[in-house]
Amino acid sequence: MVLLAGPNAIGQILHAQEIKDGEALYSPSREPVKVTLGVVEDVVLSPWGISFPARIDTGADLSSLDAREIVVQNNVAHFKLGKRWGGRQLQLPVVDWRHIQTSMGIEKRPVVAISICLGSKLVRTPVTLKDRSEMMYPFLVGRSALSGTFLVDTSRSNTAQPVCSETF
Repeated sequence: MVLLAGPNAIGQILHAQEIKDGEALYSPSREPVKVTLGVVEDVVLSPWGISFPARIDTGADLSSLDAREIVVQNNVAHFKLGKRWGGRQLQLPVVDWRHIQTSMGIEKRPVVAISICLGSKLVRTPVTLKDRSEMMYPFLVGRSALSGTFLVDTSRSNTAQPVCSETF
């Protein structure tokens, strides 16, 4: 990658294939295509194919999954999804623990890594486990999952249906 300078190419980023005989050919910078999301989108947990409505929350650092009957043994979280979402029993390695500020105080929650299909992107992201049965949405998508790949349009909802073919 080469950063050009000069009156005709200030700030343009060119890739190696755009350079011929030491001369850079003019081309606008290539940035990854960002998917526009609304405030509510469907997500699919990969590889299980379980679909959830999710609240897109740019104010939250990490994503959060509705998990019931959470038990952590030998650094593995065992939990169930809500009955409405199939009640499936899952177990995933705990990658971290986070102290989360809530309206009731501070809670210590296990963090697992989960792959989600959001729009056309498959994203591997850290997720806290919490009983969200009292919440409207069983999945909350935080900034760590959105960073660099998505734009959020708060005037929209359900704009990017999950369509991922690959899995992690």
